Amino acid sequence: MAIRLILVCNEGPAKQAYLREAASIGIEVDAVATFGEFFKAMLTMAYQGILLDLVTSVKSTQEEKGIVQEILDVFPLIQLKGDPATNTIHTISRGMSANSSTLAQFVARECQPFKPSAIRLNVRKSMNFNILICKQEAMTQANTENSVTLNISKGGCFLFSCQDWSNASNVWFAINELKDKTPINGEIRWRQSWGISMAIPGIGVSIKQLTSQQRVELIEQYSLS
Repeated sequence: MAIRLILVCNEGPAKQAYLREAASIGIEVDAVATFGEFFKAMLTMAYQGILLDLVTSVKSTQEEKGIVQEILDVFPLIQLKGDPATNTIHTISRGMSANSSTLAQFVARECQPFKPSAIRLNVRKSMNFNILICKQEAMTQANTENSVTLNISKGGCFLFSCQDWSNASNVWFAINELKDKTPINGEIRWRQSWGISMAIPGIGVSIKQLTSQQRVELIEQYSLS
């Protein structure tokens, strides 16, 4: 299955240059002109990464960018700037300096391992629960890692971890602050490895199931939606 990305870029030569470059490395790209169109597309189509034209981003309002900031934070993202004078594309990959990654390298290193995802409608809140995290359902003192959530909703969360999660598709974690400490099973949707870039390491998780008590606690006590 071909890798599918979404490009946010106004009409013009830069957009055509990005699409030609994407076609040359065999990836599919849907192009939108505004963050509003981007948000609507992300609700219906699953993508493995985002291409963001730097000029389009700079010209957008803070309100527009604020609506989609959480999406930009969790998907693989690379910023692009076309140079018509030299017919080249400059890149800025998240946490790295300009020109440190070509589009092909970005796709291979960050997009290919990322499971195609559409956006969720659950709103995550920045909240640091103390948790025990484990790669196995049978959690013991020997196989768990002390960690915290960086954000959470009743549908998903980001878990801080310095472990290697490259070969794992599921995670189990128990939230210390909940009365019901039944291990929660989550599907790993994306990974941020330690030392790869200047970003917090960990895993983005889609929660598969909560107990009734856990759901009530998260919604009523901690106002998660």
